[in-house]
Amino acid sequence: MYIVPLTGLSSVSDDFITPLKANAAEKEDNTVSFGDILKSKIQNVKDLESQSLQSAYDIATGNSNDIETAMMNASKAQTAIEMTVQLTTRAVNAYKDILNIQV
Repeated sequence: MYIVPLTGLSSVSDDFITPLKANAAEKEDNTVSFGDILKSKIQNVKDLESQSLQSAYDIATGNSNDIETAMMNASKAQTAIEMTVQLTTRAVNAYKDILNIQV
């Protein structure tokens, strides 16, 4: 059995770290607001839901026989929607708690 020496991995880690440093520098210059991030994530949930509906429609009309992918798309959409609802509920409850604080 031959064991590969670890010295050859330095170039791999350098290639991996350089883009991370570039992304960190970009983030310092371009700040993204919380609202923009929230809109992006809500749009991702909408995209998952529309993908799920399209795959279900394709199965129902006979355009596709890939039931496994349709079920996975439906599960992804359901999980994303449930998580969004839970986060919304927690955010509203936290806001109510803040409003009820006696000063």
